[in-house]
Amino acid sequence: MSKLQVTTDIAEEIRFVRQFDAPRRLVLRAMSEPALVKRWQGGTRAEVAVCEIDFRVGGAWKTVYRLPDGNEFFFSGVYKEISDERVVNTELFNGEPPGAEVITTLVEQNGKTTLTCIMRFESEDVRDMVLATGMGEGAGESYDELETLLASLM
Repeated sequence: MSKLQVTTDIAEEIRFVRQFDAPRRLVLRAMSEPALVKRWQGGTRAEVAVCEIDFRVGGAWKTVYRLPDGNEFFFSGVYKEISDERVVNTELFNGEPPGAEVITTLVEQNGKTTLTCIMRFESEDVRDMVLATGMGEGAGESYDELETLLASLM
């Protein structure tokens, strides 16, 4: 069972919260270096075939996932804000609207980092459509893989 908490208290939002036994700098590194992202995103459902990250305000990112049957899909976006504590970016599925604004905060306390990711959609209907894809379970698997990766980096 994943340690990821997924809530939908606000109609247009999905909120993910997960604590990692690692300092914030390592969590941010694992989120921003393509070679590391390829090692944890996708969980057991898909492999990351391509990961491109220009980690700066105005920089673009793109992650291509390959399913076991060979089919591919991708997410992409642009970074709007970057600091040690917060990353804000846009996110599109296969380059098509509607998209989301993603706000990720990283709070470190006693060597542990709590990651809170809020995805904001244009409507509750879009949010519910995204949830229906199994995205919450997939994110949980990916964050479990991130936990394993972070342990190997320490």
